Amino acid sequence: MSAVYTQGAIQVYGMGPDLRDTKAKYLDMQAKYVLSNTSRYSKAERYDLDLNEYAQHFRYLCYLAGKDSISPLVSTLSPLNLVPSVQKMIERCKASYGVCVCTPWITKADLWVQQGIKTSADEKV
Repeated sequence: MSAVYTQGAIQVYGMGPDLRDTKAKYLDMQAKYVLSNTSRYSKAERYDLDLNEYAQHFRYLCYLAGKDSISPLVSTLSPLNLVPSVQKMIERCKASYGVCVCTPWITKADLWVQQGIKTSADEKV
């Protein structure tokens, strides 16, 4: 039920809700009411249930990052407009090992690197 929406909405005859949402709701209701030996976990419900827990975890992660106690292995840094292509790489097992980090938007430095223009930081090195 954690399908990624990379191909756009899948609709019947071009109208109505997305079929993946409908299937997810069907499976959720089935696990909740029909099947007796199943367990379900909803991240959204869990988040709404105990917001303070997530805030505490975030503060602790910020504290650790401030002390340089954690150093995650970052495999890719990609701007927000390239997230769908990175997601496809992950789905196809083509992404390198590590965490894929999304930067807010494409920056001028990223454009210069794509176009092969040297920046002042490159010239100093």
